[in-house]
Amino acid sequence: MTLSIKEVTKIIQSIGPNKTFNVTFVKKDGSERTFFGCTMDTPPQGSDPSSLPPAVPVKTVDGWRSFRTDSVLDIQEVVV
Repeated sequence: MTLSIKEVTKIIQSIGPNKTFNVTFVKKDGSERTFFGCTMDTPPQGSDPSSLPPAVPVKTVDGWRSFRTDSVLDIQEVVV
């Protein structure tokens, strides 16, 4: 089951900038994908879910990628 956009916004804001996290989401073709070691320079601010763009850009080891906010299954901060 996917998380709501409001839940995704809250989690991303709680992780904060330049901290590492993993995100699992459903691609448009229905397959599941996980980005490992994601970071964001500046997470969206505000409590309004519309403050989160429809596709969130994140930096990964493979370069800049993005995931749709309406397709997120899980987000976990990587604690070292």
